Amino acid sequence: MTVKVNHNLFQKIFFSIFLFIFVAAGFCYADIMPGRFKITESESEFDLLYFVTPDMTVLDSIPNEDVNVTQAFLIKKNNIEAQVRYSLFTDTGTSTDNLQMQYAMWVFMCVSNITGIDPSEVSLSTFNDADVKQEFNGDFGCTGFFQDPQSDYADGYKYLMVEFFYKNGQGLVMRSFLFNDINFLGLTEQGISVDSIWYQNYHTFEFMERGPDGSWVHRE
Repeated sequence: MTVKVNHNLFQKIFFSIFLFIFVAAGFCYADIMPGRFKITESESEFDLLYFVTPDMTVLDSIPNEDVNVTQAFLIKKNNIEAQVRYSLFTDTGTSTDNLQMQYAMWVFMCVSNITGIDPSEVSLSTFNDADVKQEFNGDFGCTGFFQDPQSDYADGYKYLMVEFFYKNGQGLVMRSFLFNDINFLGLTEQGISVDSIWYQNYHTFEFMERGPDGSWVHRE
């Protein structure tokens, strides 16, 4: 299955670097703590529509001590292998704290767990909100790229690209690409090639909407 792609998000993916300095270094390697978000336990809480390309194969559950994995796929093409993993976290809406604060804390704790990097040393780039809405039906998000992660989650992989996408009233998606061959990205002097394996397997999910009966449906 294939989907229409948009170039805007890729053009902005490595820009707008920011640090959430209020995230304490003490969260490093810690378990994800209770707050506004929780691990999604069922499709009734919120769900995604996954697009499976010819390069993708569904993987069995991936146990690890860092972050719960909801869905995973093997990407294989031109003798290059990678994985894309999704972790879903339901927005409980029960915390009285600021959404951006809760979002930032959750993001940095997740990144710390899956990379083994102290949160104070993590740099992330923000996505353009309009692009997140158009391409994934979400509200906002961020991304980061890491080399030589030191974690159970990324064991066996040299590179890890992680992204977070939030949708109001539903939840937060953590998506990661793990790979060993940098050619997976298709980097050129002009940027990322639209023919790269990563690009061809990038727009492979979107947030669904509630239908009249309360079930999850594809957006129009």
